[in-house]
Amino acid sequence: MVFFKYSTIFLNSVAVDFAKNGVSAPQLTRELRPQQYPHYMEKSDKTTYHSNTILGELYDDIQSYNTNFNFNEDDEITATLSFPYQSFFINEIESYMKDACIIKNEYDRDVKRVMRQYGIKHEAEIVSGYILQFTSKQYAKETKLFELRNEITHAYRVIQDKLVEWLFLI
Repeated sequence: MVFFKYSTIFLNSVAVDFAKNGVSAPQLTRELRPQQYPHYMEKSDKTTYHSNTILGELYDDIQSYNTNFNFNEDDEITATLSFPYQSFFINEIESYMKDACIIKNEYDRDVKRVMRQYGIKHEAEIVSGYILQFTSKQYAKETKLFELRNEITHAYRVIQDKLVEWLFLI
Protein backbone atom coordinates (compact mmCIF):
# COMPACT_ATOMS: atom_id res chain seq x y z
CA MET A 1 0.00 0.00 0.00
CA VAL A 2 2.90 2.36 0.69
CA PHE A 3 4.21 1.75 -2.82
CA PHE A 4 0.75 2.60 -4.24
CA LYS A 5 0.69 5.97 -2.43
CA TYR A 6 4.25 6.76 -3.45
CA SER A 7 3.59 5.90 -7.06
CA THR A 8 0.41 8.00 -7.11
CA ILE A 9 2.25 10.97 -5.65
CA PHE A 10 5.11 10.49 -8.08
CA LEU A 11 2.74 10.27 -11.05
CA ASN A 12 0.89 13.39 -9.94
CA SER A 13 4.17 15.24 -9.61
CA VAL A 14 5.29 14.15 -13.07
CA ALA A 15 1.90 15.10 -14.54
CA VAL A 16 2.03 18.59 -13.01
CA ASP A 17 5.65 19.28 -13.93
CA PHE A 18 5.73 17.75 -17.42
CA ALA A 19 5.69 21.15 -19.12
CA LYS A 20 8.86 22.22 -17.29
CA ASN A 21 10.69 18.90 -17.41
CA GLY A 22 9.60 17.60 -20.78
CA VAL A 23 8.83 14.20 -19.26
CA SER A 24 5.40 12.92 -20.26
CA ALA A 25 3.28 11.38 -17.56
CA PRO A 26 2.36 7.73 -18.09
CA GLN A 27 -1.24 6.78 -18.85
CA LEU A 28 -3.61 6.68 -15.90
CA THR A 29 -4.23 3.03 -15.09
CA ARG A 30 -7.51 1.54 -13.96
CA GLU A 31 -6.39 1.16 -10.34
CA LEU A 32 -5.33 4.81 -10.18
CA ARG A 33 -8.66 6.15 -11.44
CA PRO A 34 -11.07 7.40 -8.78
CA GLN A 35 -13.90 5.06 -7.83
CA GLN A 36 -16.37 7.88 -7.09
CA TYR A 37 -16.68 11.50 -8.10
CA PRO A 38 -18.10 14.44 -6.10
CA HIS A 39 -21.63 15.45 -7.04
CA TYR A 40 -20.56 18.91 -8.25
CA MET A 41 -18.61 17.37 -11.14
CA GLU A 42 -21.94 16.25 -12.67
CA LYS A 43 -20.63 12.90 -13.93
CA SER A 44 -23.93 11.19 -14.62
CA ASP A 45 -22.28 8.07 -16.01
CA LYS A 46 -20.07 7.57 -12.91
CA THR A 47 -20.70 6.78 -9.25
CA THR A 48 -20.99 10.01 -7.28
CA TYR A 49 -21.08 11.05 -3.65
CA HIS A 50 -22.32 14.21 -1.96
CA SER A 51 -19.28 16.37 -1.22
CA ASN A 52 -19.25 18.62 1.86
CA THR A 53 -16.17 20.55 0.75
CA ILE A 54 -16.37 24.24 -0.12
CA LEU A 55 -16.78 23.39 -3.82
CA GLY A 56 -19.70 21.13 -2.97
CA GLU A 57 -21.31 23.82 -0.82
CA LEU A 58 -20.86 26.47 -3.51
CA TYR A 59 -22.34 24.12 -6.09
CA ASP A 60 -25.36 23.45 -3.84
CA ASP A 61 -25.87 27.18 -3.20
CA ILE A 62 -25.79 27.96 -6.91
CA GLN A 63 -28.18 25.11 -7.70
CA SER A 64 -30.66 26.37 -5.11
CA TYR A 65 -30.55 29.94 -6.47
CA ASN A 66 -33.69 30.74 -8.45
CA THR A 67 -33.47 33.16 -11.34
CA ASN A 68 -36.54 34.53 -13.02
CA PHE A 69 -35.93 34.45 -16.75
CA ASN A 70 -39.59 35.18 -17.49
CA PHE A 71 -39.27 38.94 -17.90
CA ASN A 72 -41.43 41.03 -20.16
CA GLU A 73 -39.43 41.66 -23.35
CA ASP A 74 -41.59 44.63 -24.33
CA ASP A 75 -40.79 46.39 -21.04
CA GLU A 76 -37.08 45.71 -21.54
CA ILE A 77 -37.14 47.10 -25.08
CA THR A 78 -39.09 50.20 -24.02
CA ALA A 79 -36.66 50.87 -21.14
CA THR A 80 -33.64 50.77 -23.43
CA LEU A 81 -35.07 52.68 -26.42
CA SER A 82 -34.56 56.16 -25.03
CA PHE A 83 -30.84 56.84 -25.10
CA PRO A 84 -29.28 58.65 -23.39
CA TYR A 85 -31.11 57.50 -20.32
CA GLN A 86 -32.89 60.18 -18.32
CA SER A 87 -30.86 59.33 -15.22
CA PHE A 88 -27.72 60.54 -17.02
CA PHE A 89 -29.01 64.09 -17.35
CA ILE A 90 -27.81 66.75 -14.93
CA ASN A 91 -30.02 69.67 -14.00
CA GLU A 92 -28.65 73.05 -15.14
CA ILE A 93 -26.07 71.41 -17.41
CA GLU A 94 -25.29 74.69 -19.15
CA SER A 95 -23.48 75.98 -16.07
CA TYR A 96 -21.05 73.03 -16.27
CA MET A 97 -20.48 73.03 -20.03
CA LYS A 98 -18.17 76.05 -20.10
CA ASP A 99 -15.92 74.57 -17.39
CA ALA A 100 -16.01 71.14 -19.05
CA CYS A 101 -14.89 72.61 -22.40
CA ILE A 102 -12.01 74.45 -20.73
CA ILE A 103 -10.89 71.30 -18.92
CA LYS A 104 -11.16 69.19 -22.08
CA ASN A 105 -9.19 71.70 -24.16
CA GLU A 106 -6.45 71.91 -21.53
CA TYR A 107 -6.28 68.09 -21.32
CA ASP A 108 -5.99 67.84 -25.11
CA ARG A 109 -3.26 70.51 -25.14
CA ASP A 110 -1.23 68.71 -22.44
CA VAL A 111 -1.52 65.31 -24.12
CA LYS A 112 -0.59 66.72 -27.54
CA ARG A 113 2.42 68.44 -25.97
CA VAL A 114 3.66 65.10 -24.59
CA MET A 115 2.96 63.41 -27.94
CA ARG A 116 4.99 66.08 -29.81
CA GLN A 117 7.79 65.97 -27.27
CA TYR A 118 8.31 62.21 -27.60
CA GLY A 119 7.20 61.77 -31.20
CA ILE A 120 4.18 59.59 -30.48
CA LYS A 121 1.44 59.30 -33.10
CA HIS A 122 -1.65 58.23 -31.13
CA GLU A 123 -3.16 59.28 -27.81
CA ALA A 124 -4.09 55.66 -27.13
CA GLU A 125 -0.40 54.79 -26.88
CA ILE A 126 0.08 57.34 -24.10
CA VAL A 127 -3.09 56.36 -22.26
CA SER A 128 -2.28 52.63 -22.36
CA GLY A 129 1.44 53.09 -21.76
CA TYR A 130 2.16 50.81 -24.72
CA ILE A 131 4.13 52.94 -27.15
CA LEU A 132 4.42 51.20 -30.51
CA GLN A 133 6.89 53.44 -32.27
CA PHE A 134 8.66 56.72 -31.63
CA THR A 135 8.53 58.97 -34.70
CA SER A 136 11.01 61.48 -33.30
CA LYS A 137 14.57 60.71 -34.41
CA GLN A 138 15.81 61.75 -31.00
CA TYR A 139 13.99 58.86 -29.31
CA ALA A 140 13.80 56.32 -32.14
CA LYS A 141 17.29 55.01 -31.42
CA GLU A 142 17.06 55.35 -27.64
CA THR A 143 18.78 52.44 -25.90
CA LYS A 144 16.88 52.81 -22.65
CA LEU A 145 13.34 52.42 -24.01
CA PHE A 146 12.04 51.02 -20.73
CA GLU A 147 13.08 54.16 -18.84
CA LEU A 148 11.69 56.33 -21.62
CA ARG A 149 8.34 54.56 -21.47
CA ASN A 150 8.27 55.04 -17.69
CA GLU A 151 9.01 58.74 -18.18
CA ILE A 152 6.11 59.07 -20.63
CA THR A 153 3.78 57.13 -18.33
CA HIS A 154 4.73 59.46 -15.48
CA ALA A 155 4.04 62.52 -17.66
CA TYR A 156 0.58 61.16 -18.48
CA ARG A 157 -0.14 60.43 -14.82
CA VAL A 158 0.64 64.07 -14.01
CA ILE A 159 -1.95 65.08 -16.63
CA GLN A 160 -4.48 62.65 -15.11
CA ASP A 161 -3.90 63.99 -11.61
CA LYS A 162 -4.37 67.53 -12.90
CA LEU A 163 -7.63 66.45 -14.57
CA VAL A 164 -8.93 64.92 -11.35
CA GLU A 165 -8.12 68.13 -9.45
CA TRP A 166 -10.07 70.16 -12.03
CA LEU A 167 -13.06 67.85 -11.80
CA PHE A 168 -13.23 68.23 -8.03
CA LEU A 169 -13.12 72.01 -8.37
CA ILE A 170 -16.23 72.11 -10.57
